[in-house]
Amino acid sequence: MNRRTVTALVVNDLRQLARNPRVLVFAVALPLVMWPLMWFLTSLTTERRQERLESRTYNYAVAEDPASADAQAWLERALAIVGDDRASGDPDAADGPTVRFERIETPADVPAALDAQQLHVHVAWESGTAESGAPLAVFTYRADLDASGAAEGFLRRALQRTRVEVRQQRLEAAGFHTKPEDLLPVERVETASEEQTSGLFLGRLLTAIIVMMMLTGGSIVATDALAGEKERGTLETLLTTAASRVEIVTAKNLSILAVAFATSVLNIANIVLWMQLDVIPAPEGLKLIIPVGTGLLLVLLYAPAAVLLSSSLLLVSGRSKTYKEAQLLFAPVMLIAMAVAAIPVLPGVELRSAIVLLPIANLGVAAREILTGHYDWPLLAAAWTVTGGAAALLARASLRTLSAEKLITASELDAADLAGGPALFPRRVARWFAALWALLLVWQLNIGGNIDSRLLISINMAIFGAAAWLMIARYRLPAREALSLRAPPTGAWLGVLIGAPAGLLLADGVVRLASLAMPIPEAWIEAMAENMGAGLPLWQMLIFFSLMPALFEEVAFRGVLLYGLKHRLTTLQLVLVAGIAFGFFHVDLFRIPPTSLLGIFLVVTVIRSGSIYPAMAWHALHNALALGSARLEQIRLPEQPAWWHYVLALAAILLAFRLMHQNHQRASRPAASGPEGSVPGG
Repeated sequence: MNRRTVTALVVNDLRQLARNPRVLVFAVALPLVMWPLMWFLTSLTTERRQERLESRTYNYAVAEDPASADAQAWLERALAIVGDDRASGDPDAADGPTVRFERIETPADVPAALDAQQLHVHVAWESGTAESGAPLAVFTYRADLDASGAAEGFLRRALQRTRVEVRQQRLEAAGFHTKPEDLLPVERVETASEEQTSGLFLGRLLTAIIVMMMLTGGSIVATDALAGEKERGTLETLLTTAASRVEIVTAKNLSILAVAFATSVLNIANIVLWMQLDVIPAPEGLKLIIPVGTGLLLVLLYAPAAVLLSSSLLLVSGRSKTYKEAQLLFAPVMLIAMAVAAIPVLPGVELRSAIVLLPIANLGVAAREILTGHYDWPLLAAAWTVTGGAAALLARASLRTLSAEKLITASELDAADLAGGPALFPRRVARWFAALWALLLVWQLNIGGNIDSRLLISINMAIFGAAAWLMIARYRLPAREALSLRAPPTGAWLGVLIGAPAGLLLADGVVRLASLAMPIPEAWIEAMAENMGAGLPLWQMLIFFSLMPALFEEVAFRGVLLYGLKHRLTTLQLVLVAGIAFGFFHVDLFRIPPTSLLGIFLVVTVIRSGSIYPAMAWHALHNALALGSARLEQIRLPEQPAWWHYVLALAAILLAFRLMHQNHQRASRPAASGPEGSVPGG
C-alpha cells in the first residue's frame, strides 16, 4: 500500500468535506457551541423554574374537617410557615420569594381538578391508630406536574417541621427540657469533594454525548464516502485511477476517523476550556476543573472508540447501494452504540467487573472514574486494550471486506456466497460467537447470579449446545468432521492424565500473577464458594461442574468454533484466538486468564490428537481436580508453590502434547496431507 497515494486521497476527501456545510455544522460548529449552550440553558431554566415555584400561589383543599383540634392547629401552623426558612431549611429563603397557599372548596372530582391544575394538592385526614391516636394526613397530588409536585413538597415539609416543633413543646411541658437533637447529635462528613461529585455527574453523560457527536459527524462523511459515490457514479471513476481498492478503502476510513476523532477532541477541549474560564456559570452542583493533562488522557482514552465507530460506519456505507439505504442502515448502528455508551449512567457499574470486556462501555466507565479522581491504571489499560483490539479487528475486517469487488461496486457474488453452506460458515462463525457472547453476558449479569447453580449451569450448557446445533444445521456442516468425532490415538489418554494436573497448576500460577494487578475481592471468593455448590452431593457436583461443561463447551469451542476458524488462521493464530475466546466467555473478570490458558491447552489437544474426545477428558479432569482443590481450600489459593513446580508442570504439558502428536502421526500419516496453511484435526 502506497502511503503517498493514501495521503493524497485523504487530503482530497477532507478538502471536499471542508466545503460541505453539513459536516461543518455537525462536526465542528455543534461541538463548539453545545457545551456552553447546554450549561447556559440548564442554569437559566433551573433558576427560573425555582423562582417561579417559590413565588406563586398554590390551591389546596381539605376533604373534611380534621379528625381532631390538634390536626386543625397543626395544619394552620404548617400553612403559616410554608415557604419560610423553617420549612425549606434554607436560611436565605426568607429574603426571597414567598410561597402562598390558598384554600378552595373540595372539588367533586379531585383527580380531574389536579389534571386541570385547578387544584394543586388535596389533604385528607384519617383516624389515627389505637397506639398513638394521632390523625393521619393523606396528600393527593400529581407528581408529573411541576406545580402540584412543588405544592405537595412545600406543604409536607412544613407539616413535618410542625410535627417536630409540637413534639418538642410537649416534651418540655412534661419536664424534658433537653432538645431532641441534642440527645444524639449527628454530624455528617462528606469525604467526596465537590469536584468528585461533579465529575461523577459529568462522567455518566460524557461518553454518550461524545459517541453521539462522533456518530453524527462521522455518519455524514461515511454516507458520502461510499454509498453516495456509488449513487453518483464517481466511485467507478476513482477505481480506474492508479489507486488500489485497499488504498481507497483505507483513505475513506481515515477520512471518517479524522472527523470522528476531531469531534471528540473538540468536545473534550470545549469542556476543559469553558470549565477553566468559568465565563458562563455551570449548572447548579456542577463545579469541576479538569486539568489539561486529564483532558489529554480522555482524548487518548476515546481514540479507540473513534476507530471502532468510523470502521462501523464505513462498513455500513460500503454495504449500502444508495445514499438513503445507508442512512436507513445507520439507525441500528447508532442505536446499539448509544445504548452501550449509556451504560455508565447505570448505578453500580464498576470498571473492575465484566464491563471491562465490553468495548465503548468500558471507556465510558473508565472516563467516569477518571473524572472522579480514581485512576485504576491496570483496568484503564485493559479497557483501552479491549476497545482498541475490537477497533483493530473491525478496521481490518472493513478493509478486507470493502476491498472485495462485490461490495465496493455492488457487482456479482463471490464463490463462497454462491456455494453457501460450509463454504460460507468460516466467514460467519465470528458473528455467531459474538452474538452468543453478548447473549450470555446479558443473561449472567441480569439473571444468572440469582438462581441455583445447577439450573444456571444447565441453562448455560443448553445455550452452548443449541448454538452448536443451529450452526451445524444452518450451514449444513458435516457433524463428524466439524466436531472432530474421531477415535484418538492411544497415547492421547496418557497425555491427558499427565497434562490435566499440570495444566491446573499452571492455571493457578496465572491466577496468582493476574492477582498482582487485579486482586481477587473477598466478596467474589465467597460468592464463588456458594456457586460451587457447597452442600451438594459429590456426584451432583461432578455432573454439573465437571461432565456437563466438558461435553457442551467442547462441542461449541473445540468443535464448531475450531472448525470455522481453522482454514482462515495459521496454527499459532488459531490456538491463541480460539483459546482466548473461550476465556472471554467466562464473565467473571478474574476467571478469564486461567480459562484462556485452559482453552489454549484444549485447542492444542484437539489439533495434536485430531480428536475432540481427549479434550473432553482433559476438561472434565481439570474441573474435577479444581473442584476437589476448591472444597479442600475453601476456594482460597494454596501456599505459593516453588518456581520449579511450574517448570515441571510446563515440561509435563509439553510431554503430554508430544505423546499425542507422535501417536497421531503413526495413526494417520497417510491422511495428513491437506491444503497448505490448513490445520490438521479441527
